[in-house]
Amino acid sequence: MRADDANARALRHVHAVRPQWRGVVAARDAVRLPEFTLLHAGPPFEDARRPSAVVRSSAVLCCLYEGWAKDEAHAERLISQGEVRLESAQSYGVVTPLAAVISPRSSLVEVADAQVCAARSWSLLGSGAGPQIRFGSRDPRILERMKWRDEVLAPVLDRRLAYGPLDLFPLAQAGLDSGDDLHARTTGATAALRALLASRLNHAEVDAMLAQTPLFFLTPWMAACALMLSAAAQAGEPASTLVVTLAGNGERVGIRLAGAPSRWITADARAPEGPRIDPDQVAAAAPLTGDSGAIDAAGFGAQALAHAPEPAQAFEAWFPAAAHDRQSRIHTAPHPAFSRLPGVLDAARVVREDIAARAAIAMIAADGRSGLLGRGIYTAPPELFARALNSLHGETA
Repeated sequence: MRADDANARALRHVHAVRPQWRGVVAARDAVRLPEFTLLHAGPPFEDARRPSAVVRSSAVLCCLYEGWAKDEAHAERLISQGEVRLESAQSYGVVTPLAAVISPRSSLVEVADAQVCAARSWSLLGSGAGPQIRFGSRDPRILERMKWRDEVLAPVLDRRLAYGPLDLFPLAQAGLDSGDDLHARTTGATAALRALLASRLNHAEVDAMLAQTPLFFLTPWMAACALMLSAAAQAGEPASTLVVTLAGNGERVGIRLAGAPSRWITADARAPEGPRIDPDQVAAAAPLTGDSGAIDAAGFGAQALAHAPEPAQAFEAWFPAAAHDRQSRIHTAPHPAFSRLPGVLDAARVVREDIAARAAIAMIAADGRSGLLGRGIYTAPPELFARALNSLHGETA
């Protein structure tokens, strides 16, 4: 009962959070990111001078974007010699999608708690349709998208947010009502966001980008879910078994529990599986990469597929509809604002029920060159949760 009581208390903190999109801020200002430092998804690398191929490709582009390197070979040397440091984004309170790497100039969405304004989380601002830093390739067109993001999109959105923050729960609910799972699909939530911005945006190029980018809501919602889960981590409940992080760096998958939020428990990561954009594409998918498992750990994404017909149908061969109900057994009671969905992922329930935790996360190519392959479902190794519990019990015994 000790863990159950601790989880109930931690969950009250989660439910009290009211996430609002407050602003758009460069990483150097938002989290005081130093020069020659880059942030990546997932747990820290065992040797940050030799990151996974997908993260390395994004890091190379960031070195070029920041003007630290004159060409790819120079950027590779800076990374391999440790002159450019790669650190886990979550150690800065940041979550980043897939293989996206954050540099000091990178624009971040800032999400704060309406109840406790000092509580904040950040994620990378999207840059519209086309080649993306999060896909882990070296397409040079990404550099132009990054420049547009930081020099055009970020100032426009920040000026709009100066009129007042945007509550994210109503937008998320609008998405769920229209068939979003809020991870693999955020079409409805993005449309609701666009409509809300339209009255004061008055910028045709940005409005057109929002119309063409149905996943734009993803990163603000990542930050919102990370903020809610961080409330459990900050609740001061050392016996809590709630999962506050589920993330990968392209080599290792890691989780953190609310009872020991500073400790990563990691294992070798497998690749997500799912439908490919090009069925003839034979490139291998990279092992789990990205921090967006926070969405699924908070009860959305793979946990919302029963209410999201389009992604559910796309994933049917890899995650049958009959398995959806089983997922709720490893999550807490629902969030009061989202009563149709499961609540927070609980490591103790994963072990007790012997049900694998799943996340809806895209597949990107392991070669660090081919980019996006398609949608995916990731199945976390059960032994990861068992080890996390053993570690927690050893500390609280």
